[in-house]
Amino acid sequence: MLKKLSIQSKLTLMFLGVSVSSILVIAFIGYNSGKAVLTRRIFNQLTSLRTSKSYEVRSFFDQLNHQMRFLSDDPTTKEAMKAFRQAHQELKSQKIPSQWQQAIQAYYQKEFIQPLDANIDGEPQVQTYLPLGNSDVYLQYHYTIKTPDFDEKVKIDNPGDGSKYTQVHQRYHPTFRSLVSEFTYEDLFLIDPKSGKVVYSAYKGVDFSTDLESGPYSQSVLAQAFREVVRKGEPKFVTFTDFEPYRPSLNSPAAIIASPLFEGGELIGVMALQVNINKIDEVMTNGRRWQDMGLGKSGETYLVGPDFLLRSNSRFLLENSPSYFQSLTQSGLEASQIERMRRQKNSILEQEVKTVAAQRALLGNSGIDIVNDYRGIPVLSSYSTLQVKGLDWAILAEMDADEAFAPITEFQKQVLISTAILILVITILALLLSRLFVKPIQTLIAGFRQLSEGNTDVTVSMNSQDEFHDLAVSFNQMVESLSHKTQALEHQSQENEQLLSCILPEPVAQRLKSGEEQIADSYANVTVLFADLIGFTDLAEILSASEIVALLNELVRAFDEAAERFGVEKIKTIGSGYMAVCGLSVPRLDHTKRIMDFGIEITRIVQRFNQTHQTALKARVGINSGAVVAGIVGRSKFIYDLWGDTVNIAHRMQTAGKGDTVQVSQSVHNQLGDIYEFENGREVEISGDNKLPAWLLKI
Repeated sequence: MLKKLSIQSKLTLMFLGVSVSSILVIAFIGYNSGKAVLTRRIFNQLTSLRTSKSYEVRSFFDQLNHQMRFLSDDPTTKEAMKAFRQAHQELKSQKIPSQWQQAIQAYYQKEFIQPLDANIDGEPQVQTYLPLGNSDVYLQYHYTIKTPDFDEKVKIDNPGDGSKYTQVHQRYHPTFRSLVSEFTYEDLFLIDPKSGKVVYSAYKGVDFSTDLESGPYSQSVLAQAFREVVRKGEPKFVTFTDFEPYRPSLNSPAAIIASPLFEGGELIGVMALQVNINKIDEVMTNGRRWQDMGLGKSGETYLVGPDFLLRSNSRFLLENSPSYFQSLTQSGLEASQIERMRRQKNSILEQEVKTVAAQRALLGNSGIDIVNDYRGIPVLSSYSTLQVKGLDWAILAEMDADEAFAPITEFQKQVLISTAILILVITILALLLSRLFVKPIQTLIAGFRQLSEGNTDVTVSMNSQDEFHDLAVSFNQMVESLSHKTQALEHQSQENEQLLSCILPEPVAQRLKSGEEQIADSYANVTVLFADLIGFTDLAEILSASEIVALLNELVRAFDEAAERFGVEKIKTIGSGYMAVCGLSVPRLDHTKRIMDFGIEITRIVQRFNQTHQTALKARVGINSGAVVAGIVGRSKFIYDLWGDTVNIAHRMQTAGKGDTVQVSQSVHNQLGDIYEFENGREVEISGDNKLPAWLLKI
């Protein structure tokens, strides 16, 4: 395809190719370098945030640990434990009216079972969760079912029943209520270590006065913490439980911290606190100020448990829940689970995060990578394990790749726009420059076309002083020379035809001219060279035939190579003689000078040969220029030979010459006398009394 394009088109494409390639290479390097730097900066930022949040989470649990140690060692707590336990035991004999149980059942059905049914698999039965013991029914009737509003329920100090339990409650509840409110706990429990009864609850939910050993919540996270404390049986021991669905909280996630209450070496009770999951969310979300942390519009830090479920809420749920639920729907998550998260406005223990980063972190590894997050969206992730108070969690800091690489994407757009503009500008410049460059060529082409049409008066002019100007000058000189040469050849051709007519009969001349059997050509102005090796015959007498042939071949090869370099045509060799011509097959304006330089080179070749082979050969060269006749002689074994005075004179110049010299005729001297320093030699006898002056050039 390129072969069919003009030079101007090729130059335009070349300029465009080089320019666009340079732009693309620079853009590619800039893009990769920028992306690498930006990626490294974002990963460093995410890792710094992850480390900071790890410290804050550990500090939060350390604070819980210190608070629990302090509260479990506080005399007020121990006194309250003993008083509530005693008061609770005294209520066992309390008579329970049937209407109380009916009221409790109605409350459970409306305020507990119905909401719980929407948050669990299966259909909960109210009978499973109703309190059974007299003390349990009594307390839940007077405290739990008074109001469904927990914020109002916690304010009740005295429900007005006049019981000893209420007296104890009125004494200690304000203190515990202030404690729960101050440190934002979900609830505070006091538990009898012998019976497993929850003898006190700050918020008086359905877990108040329940049996953690055999009751409906015996497998709950609160029961687990209680049993671990009793099993350990050590003062100042603190246990943390991981998040689990807690049915008294309508199956919302709950985490428990618990510690024993000892007095005089005796375990008198267990104190438990239900951790506020919002506090952990505040730590992980920076109070929902993600952008203040440098996380942009899509970054987040979150916790993952060993079951690959979230332990802190997803930013996307808290900030843009419709989009979040849409992405979960597209990921194939069950509609019931999505609806449960939408209703609870919570993704803890609901959203599975089984990503590459989470798996690596839960195996104890730390690192950075670009992975798909739990929404199936590529993110830059910095991950690590987080071991705190016996909890094996993973902590991750991530940002959407689209947002992270937004500057690079913008850079790409700018590069594409800039490249398009540059290509347009470069195309225009390339067209203008290629047109300027090609214009001299088009001028020369026009000149050659006129010359090919036979116009020998054509001239080409160039305003520049570059190679095109030199080419134009050479073109004009060639045209002028061709004009003169054409005239000379036409005149000489007429003379040759007359000479041929004189030598041959007319019919034979016609056949010869028509090329039927014999071919002969006349050349008006060529230069002929004869060279001979003086001393070669003597050398042949002392060397073997193979040796003398090898030496002669070496010299002849050197002569032939030199002839090719100087544009000289070899005609033949006879013994130690060498015949050549220039300007014969290929017309050359400087054929005389070429053959002269060739003759000089022959002499030098022989001189170098002597130094190499320790011989005493000398070259004797004769040159003449003029008209010649060339033709094919013979039939089966024919040779191409030259005839004419020019040939004879050249041969005579050689035979009458001296060693290590080049002897030329008057015609050669007339052409080259201003170039070479010739010595005026004697007259050389050509034939009979015909003598011609000869000129010598010593080498």
